[in-house]
Amino acid sequence: MAFSLHRWEEIADSLGEPSYRARQLFAWLHARRAASYDAMTDLPETLRERLAKQFPLRLPQVKVSPPAADGAIKYLFIAGDGAEFEAVYLPSGRSASLCISVQAGCSLRCRFCATGRLGLTRNLTAGEMLFQTYHLAREHALSSFRVLLMGMGEPLLNLPAVGEAIHRLRHPTGAALSPRRITLSTVGVRGKLKELARLAPGIGLAISLHFTQDADRRRFMPAAARLSLAHLMEEVQASAADFAKVSLEYLLLDGVNDGLSDARRLIHLAHGGMPPKDAGRASPQELARRFRRRKRFHINLIEYNPVPGIDLAPTPWERAERFQNFLKGAGVVATYRRSRGAEVNAACGMLAGSRRLRTNSRPTV
Repeated sequence: MAFSLHRWEEIADSLGEPSYRARQLFAWLHARRAASYDAMTDLPETLRERLAKQFPLRLPQVKVSPPAADGAIKYLFIAGDGAEFEAVYLPSGRSASLCISVQAGCSLRCRFCATGRLGLTRNLTAGEMLFQTYHLAREHALSSFRVLLMGMGEPLLNLPAVGEAIHRLRHPTGAALSPRRITLSTVGVRGKLKELARLAPGIGLAISLHFTQDADRRRFMPAAARLSLAHLMEEVQASAADFAKVSLEYLLLDGVNDGLSDARRLIHLAHGGMPPKDAGRASPQELARRFRRRKRFHINLIEYNPVPGIDLAPTPWERAERFQNFLKGAGVVATYRRSRGAEVNAACGMLAGSRRLRTNSRPTV
């Protein structure tokens, strides 16, 4: 499924077919989201049979959860080697966001995340990422959608395949998705943002920040020990112009990172600077004056979804609202993302394969 158009041209030539057959194949797979050669009805039957024999489309098994009250639906994909990965359909009016995995499991072991407890099984191929996207788009007859590379795994640790998948999604003969409709979330991997900017310029970038001090980040996100906040923000600043939008993701945890001192430090980070050791007692208005000439990153506050066995809780709404208003008072654009799909374990940080898929899930492939 992830073959480039050039590779399909080589295949068409090897089969004695004209080059336009390659464009037909590519469009069927990426624009029309065909899941079998039989669906490609404008190709000769003999060609479809040869393709199925020589270049079979090995598709994962798919199971689907019941829909959540807000319409979110979780899909479990099981590859031929048994690797499991999940994707989430998030409807929004006539459009939808498709939350896609880039790895089966995750090696980062963030303390607040169910996926991190699984460990890493393997990287996903570009074809497996594309299959998730096209399967959900096909199931829900979507003509408009956003792709969020925010499911299982760390995209920057599987960058070649991620870059290939994004290239296919953007290809004008294929899905022709605007880069602005693709957002990638990362905790940050040293030296990789520049490479991402080269492979996928113009997409949205979401930095999983979550804490404003290195000690807290290392405590809850062990992988952060390899990249300090100072180095992370330096790399973000250096590459920000290559992305459509950069946001800092901040998971609000009750009594952990939701105080006004955290908010003050976050305001420094939102302006691309490092916070002082002592957050001080500056008011939002004082901080707004201090940073009035600096470009600001968008802050996305996230409601935490409790995970069984993890002793963490979401910040109560009243305190979350106070935190958000403090940021806004300092001139920072700060939105609050409510949990979606939590009752079917489809919300942020809750993807954990078949261990968490409901027993009444139904197969679709």
